Formats: sequence, C-alpha cells, structure tokens
Amino acid sequence: VCANGGMLYMKRSNKVLNDELNRTRYSFIRNIMYCISNTAKCHFPLLCWCVLKILVSTLIPILTTILPKVVIEIVTTGQSIYKLGIAILTFMGSIAILSGADIFLTKFIYHQKFRMNTFYLKRVALKGLTTDYINQENGIFRKLQTESFMCCNGHYSPLSNIYEILVTLLTSLFGLTVFGVMLAGLNWGIIVFLIITTVISYLLNQRIIAWTAANNKERISYQQRINYINSISGDIRSAKDVRLYKMAVWFSDIYNSNMKGIAGWYKRLTGKLFGVAVYDSGLALLRESAAYLYLLYLIWNEQISVAEFILYFNVVTGFSAWLSNIFSQITTLNQINLKINYFRSYLEYPETFNRNGSLISPVDDGPKVIELKNVSYKYEGAEQYTLQNINLTIIPGEHIAIVGLNGAGKTTLVKLLCGLIDPTEGQVLYNGIDVREYNRIAFYKLFSAVFQQFSIMPVTIEEIVAEAPQERIDHDRVRNCLITAGLWSKIERLANGVKSQFGKAIYDDGIEFSGGEIQKLLLARAMYKSAPIMLLDEPTAALDPIAESALYKNYNKISAGRTTVFVSHRLASTSFCNRIILIENGAVCEEGTHNDLLKLRGRYYTLFEMQAKYYRENNNKTEVSE
Repeated sequence: VCANGGMLYMKRSNKVLNDELNRTRYSFIRNIMYCISNTAKCHFPLLCWCVLKILVSTLIPILTTILPKVVIEIVTTGQSIYKLGIAILTFMGSIAILSGADIFLTKFIYHQKFRMNTFYLKRVALKGLTTDYINQENGIFRKLQTESFMCCNGHYSPLSNIYEILVTLLTSLFGLTVFGVMLAGLNWGIIVFLIITTVISYLLNQRIIAWTAANNKERISYQQRINYINSISGDIRSAKDVRLYKMAVWFSDIYNSNMKGIAGWYKRLTGKLFGVAVYDSGLALLRESAAYLYLLYLIWNEQISVAEFILYFNVVTGFSAWLSNIFSQITTLNQINLKINYFRSYLEYPETFNRNGSLISPVDDGPKVIELKNVSYKYEGAEQYTLQNINLTIIPGEHIAIVGLNGAGKTTLVKLLCGLIDPTEGQVLYNGIDVREYNRIAFYKLFSAVFQQFSIMPVTIEEIVAEAPQERIDHDRVRNCLITAGLWSKIERLANGVKSQFGKAIYDDGIEFSGGEIQKLLLARAMYKSAPIMLLDEPTAALDPIAESALYKNYNKISAGRTTVFVSHRLASTSFCNRIILIENGAVCEEGTHNDLLKLRGRYYTLFEMQAKYYRENNNKTEVSE
C-alpha cells in the first residue's frame, strides 16, 4: 500500500476512451461462441438443458396469451360448458406442467454451472502459475488477473450469467417471432413502430456501456486496493506489524477513502442509469399507449372481435416485452462482453519464453559456463536502468558472491542468471547458447534457489522440502538436507516430525517457524532439488551468528559439485567464495577474491571497513566493561 493514503484515492478521469486492459476486443458474438465452445468441450449436457429451458420458457407465455381468446370465443359462440372445461384444463394443465419444468430447469442449470466456474477458474490459476515471470511484474497483467478471477468466480459472475442471458435472449427471439407473425396479420405498422421505439431505448443504454468501458480502470484501481486491505486484515504475517505500528487506523482511513472513491464511481453510474431509465420509461409509455389506442380504434369500428382484441392486446404486450428483453439482453451482453474480453486478454496475454520443442540442457550433465555479455536491464515504466553493461563469466563449479548495498541490482542480476527475466540489452549465455533459445521450463530445472521473497505451501515439512506429494518423497534425502541446513534438531522435537503441518492458515495445529528457521527450511528445499546451479539470495539475513557460522562451515558440502551464486549485502559473509563481484549503481564496480579486493583498497575495502567498524567498536566496549 502506498505510504500516502491520499494517492490511493484515485482522481476521476473521463478522458481515456481507449481501455488499455481490453487488449483482445472480440465482439460479443465471438465471445458467445467462445463460451458455447468451451461448454461443449467441458460440460455438453449443460447446453442441452439450456435448449430445453428455452423451449419451455417460450411456450408458457404463448399458451398464456392464447388461453383468454379461446375461452372468450367458446363463451361468446355459445359452445358447451364441457368444451370450455376441456379447453381450460388442457391449457392450464399444460401451463402448470411447463411452469414446474421451468422452475426445475432454472435451479438445475444454476447448480450445473458450477462445473464451468471450476473450468474457468482453473484456467485463470494455471495462467498465473505458468506465465512468464516478467508478466507478474506487469501492472496491467495483474489488473487483468484480478478482473479474470472476478469474471468467473461465483454463480453471478459474467461467465456464469452468460447462460441465463442467452436463454432469455433466445427465448425472447422465439417468442418475438411467434407474436410478430400474429401482429403481421393485423398491421405491419405496429411492428415497425414498436421496433423503432425499442431501438431508441437500446441506443440510450449503449451510452452506459461506453461510459463504463472508458472509466473501468478507475473502478478496478479502487477495487484492487480494497481487496489488498481485506487480505492484509486476515494475514497472520502482517498481524504483528499492524498492531505494533498502529496501522489499523491508517488502513481504515485508506479503506474508507477507496470506498468513497468506488461509491462515487457507482454514484455517477447510477445517475447515468437513472437518466436513461427516465427516457426509457417515457418511450415505453408512448409505445404501449399508441398500440392500445389503435386496437381500441379497430374494435370500435368492429374490425376485430372482443376475443381478438384480448388476443392482440396480450400479443402487443408480449411483443413489446420480448423486444425489450432482446435489447436488454444485448445491452447486458455488451457489458459482460467487456469482462469476457478482460478474461480472454488475460489468458491470451503474450508469452515470450520458449516452452515447446526448444533446446534443452540435461540436468545430469552438471553445470556449464554462464556468461553475461553487455547485459543491461530496465524495468517496465522505469526511467533508469537497474543494471548497465554487465559482462560476467561464471565457470562450472565456481562459488561466486555478488555483493553490494541495498538496491544495487543484485536480485535483478540473479533473476537474469536463472532466466526469470530476459535482458533489455545484451545476452545471457548458458553453455555458449543464448538463454532465449532454451526451453524455459526445462531451463529452470538447472537452478535451485533461496530468494528473499519466497513461497511456502501449507503442507507437511517433508512435502515442503521435497516440493512433491508423499508418494514421491525420498525420506532419507529429506532428512539429510534438513540436517545439513541445521533444522533437523528442531524437527526431531516436533510431535509429528517431518509430517508436521506447516502454518496456521489451514491447520489449527500447524507449526510456525521463526525467520531464521524458515531460511533453513528454504535452504533444505534448495539442496533437495540438487540442481547443478544454486542461487542463494541473502540466505543468512535472518540467521543468528551461530547458525550463520554453521552454514559457512557446511558451505562446501552444500555447494559440492555445483555452481553457486551467493548474494549478500554483508561483505564479511562472502569471504569463503572463489570470487566476489561488487555491484554498485547497476554496474560491476570491482571483482576478485576477498583478500585481493581488500589489498586493492578500493570501494570494496571502504564498505568492508564501514561494516567491520561496528563489530570492532562493540568488541572494544565489551572488553572495557569486563
């Protein structure tokens, strides 16, 4: 959350007519076909139930419209009570059966849609899990991700509502056709008049859709911030900071400002909807009044019978309702179309990494040479390069350290090395081949890593280390990795050992680890993977001095047979590495062994002395006090 709460209260903007999130711009017809195609593949019976619902929903109002005419004709022509009773029972019985079927189908389809919700949600989740890492750092992609989850999450989400909308639309089309044929025998002018007035209403509603599309980014921005604060309120990792720093009031103010923002957005939308509704109601009154006056004129001049008047009266009402329904559903489809375009924009968001049929480097062959040639990198939207003109060669089995102050670009360099991002300029080569030519999924198998920002699933300890389900775990290997990482003594004391559940997000009896213990767990996970290249990004930041010293002693065992890249801002922690690379202002400042760089008395020496000075002063104070 931005430190300035006011920045979270977005300004109104009506200038942007081109919705940058809407990257695909499919028509609603193409999106309807997209939904039908997916339904046919995933759950074809749902389409069959929808077709049956259309037929039933069309027949009910047709029978209801014809029934009064039949009854009046039988009565006015003096036919028998028996015939009247048969007619009423036939029509009412049919209507009752069809109404019962309609209610059943409505509820049944409602529950059947759950399968499609799951289908779409799985696709959204899979895209997020497998997309190029650089996409996850892109603001537009993350907004599309938020919109995509909302588009298919729940029975009333756009991709779920599409079935009800299509059923209503097709029912209205069939009903309109039947009633249109009836009215055509009376006067084509009525049909033309009803259509013209309804089209005007439709065009008025189109203004709402255009306004929503132009201003949707503002609403999404408010919603993202509200969702973030909602998630923070239940996040146990944030609970301590929220309480100790009295962040609850601050978050509450930010939440309220964004609620006011989104309320203001909906207030503007409501104002526009009200204006359209007023015009729409006036047109409806004009439409109905003109049609009824014409029917009264016909019956006054004895051009139609009473029974026909009742019939046409109901037909005009039904025709207007069907027509209004059609345009209403088309308007709704246009609104939903924007959401479905977001959904498809997200799923079709471009992937640049090679994934299929590309070059693969076998993991079992051991590490190869990694080379960076004139590599520069600039994050999207940034004015300055994070890294500039980096030239670096890492030989197989070398233990290299990348050091520098916070923000120097060390983590960015690590992401470039393992192929999470590609350089803006220059090349990253593995075994003499540009990383872009490798199958990126297979390329990731070459690396195990401990990152500053990590992810741990709420599963058992051994599943975390092995990153695999129980049946595929090498239990001895898990134990050895935990021993080497220095966490085994803690695990042994747990009631369920390595089968203990981690975290309280799901399990009430889940185990919580300290920051240092989590780093040991992550190190054990990295060792279990046994990849030829190991990347350790600040792996000792949360360790106490004893645990840190133990890690250094075991480093040769941890890194045996591997190329290792050790990232740290603490210069003393990297003295055991073969070579140290000092990064400053996005460039390689100095390079060499620890002793060589100290002898050079350059920037590394200055930084080392600044850090060492603190420990020396503390040590002297301790000696004096003794």
